[in-house]
Amino acid sequence: MSMLRTGLGAGFGLCALLSGALLAGDEPERLWAELPSSAPAPVDLSTFSELVERASPAVVAVHTRLASGELAEPAIDPWDLFPDVPRRERPEGMGSGFAVRADGYVVTNHHVIENAEQVWVRVQGLGKRLEAKVVGSDARSDLALLKVAPPRPLAVLPLGDSDRLRVGAWVVAIGNPLGLTSVATKGIVSGKGRTVGDLPQIRPGYFDFIQTDAAIDRGNSGGPLLNLRGEVVGVNTAINSRARGIGFAVPVNVTKAVLPQLLEHGRVERSYLGITIEEVTWEQVEALGMDRPRGVRVTSVKPDTPAERAGLREGDVVLRFAGAEIHSRADMGWRAGTCRVGVAVELSVSRGGERRTMQIVPAARDRDAEPAPPERPDGGQKPTPTRRRLGLEVGELDAHSAKLAGLDEAARGVVVTRAAGEAAAQGLRLGDVITEINGRPVADRKSFLREIESVGSGEMVRLYVLRQRGARFFAFPRNW
Repeated sequence: MSMLRTGLGAGFGLCALLSGALLAGDEPERLWAELPSSAPAPVDLSTFSELVERASPAVVAVHTRLASGELAEPAIDPWDLFPDVPRRERPEGMGSGFAVRADGYVVTNHHVIENAEQVWVRVQGLGKRLEAKVVGSDARSDLALLKVAPPRPLAVLPLGDSDRLRVGAWVVAIGNPLGLTSVATKGIVSGKGRTVGDLPQIRPGYFDFIQTDAAIDRGNSGGPLLNLRGEVVGVNTAINSRARGIGFAVPVNVTKAVLPQLLEHGRVERSYLGITIEEVTWEQVEALGMDRPRGVRVTSVKPDTPAERAGLREGDVVLRFAGAEIHSRADMGWRAGTCRVGVAVELSVSRGGERRTMQIVPAARDRDAEPAPPERPDGGQKPTPTRRRLGLEVGELDAHSAKLAGLDEAARGVVVTRAAGEAAAQGLRLGDVITEINGRPVADRKSFLREIESVGSGEMVRLYVLRQRGARFFAFPRNW
């Protein structure tokens, strides 16, 4: 018997036992089952069929009837010999999902059930569709939790750990693409930490996506991405419209953070720390007392917020949050935004090369408000038309930014907090310190705006910039 057969048999057997315990009410707050870390990892790639056979019964088709006035994408007939003939759009949709608890809890994507007035779930082996109730849904993470009343216990899938998932690992996607049912495709994890800017249903940059070359198409949305232990490591969500063979999945650890709130509240109560952050670059490593870029650097701490009360300071580098290593802004963003409000979380930070541990108690965001945009060190003022066109935003020079630029604490100038458009094209970047415009000193943000506005159209803008203890000049015509 292969290791794959042994590992999956043990794993799914345990999953069934855990589901029975859940139904008995031994652990009512637990929504899903997990395999023990000691379960053997399969290595025999010749038996992918064993994994698919065991996992497929837990994968369901999600059918929707959209609200009046809403239309789904046209249904696709894979046998259509005349694909260019126009077809009538129908107020129906179809996606995928998977059961996480035997008494009828199913996970899918928010965009699969969005605007639906009726939702059904079709389970393998049942002759009819089951009407589903939307327990909760969250557009920000593109996740939804459904509940059906099955005539018999559902097969379920255990949830894994996406933090431990490595680029290059084998994965299997199962779902209902293009109107077909129970389609399995295999590939590898081709990237992690991806943000997708062309998905209207997801706010870009909120969390890291898993990238895979396992074939994903319309109808796969909401289905599971599995590792070779048979654990869900991601929820298939999107394809890249500009590239073939690249798909994206919501990491299962995001799913684990969101599902309990959907079950309890029907929505996600977003938490708030009160900081803005940036990626740590190689250029900052020496000044921060680190050996390599890792974690995220705190660029500002809002007054009277959980961060200030916890003792966080500008320049601190957050290395771990709630026991997890932090890799990027997006990584920190979803973890900080989905942790429990009012429950203390442990932070590990580097301050001047010294490791510190502190406790922070997240506060709740306004329930009815959209998640706030990144806070700006310039006080949150709206950019002027000039700055919008130039793509340059600046804030007051703080002690840490001055140190990185090789200045003393008494130095005057402004620090670049955003460089895009024309400014980025000229080579300006986050953290640059501007001390002069056309030979005139810049003392603060107010004087910067005054000097930049005084440059006439077509005249040259000459900036004296300090970066990593080195001086640079930037000169370009004002054509904005």
